[in-house]
Amino acid sequence: MDRNTLLWTLVVFFGASIVFQAIRRGTEDQPIWVTLLAALAALGVMVVAITFFVRRRDGR
Repeated sequence: MDRNTLLWTLVVFFGASIVFQAIRRGTEDQPIWVTLLAALAALGVMVVAITFFVRRRDGR
């Protein structure tokens, strides 16, 4: 495995962990559906951002 790929994988993993923990803390007094909706929205943003970054890097 390429070292650069491994490092980016770790960055994304720990960054996502921080984001989801912040969502959980920020919505702890809200109903569970608010937390789930916020987490799904954050996941969607992450997937779109990663897809955009990879396509841009590959020149597509």
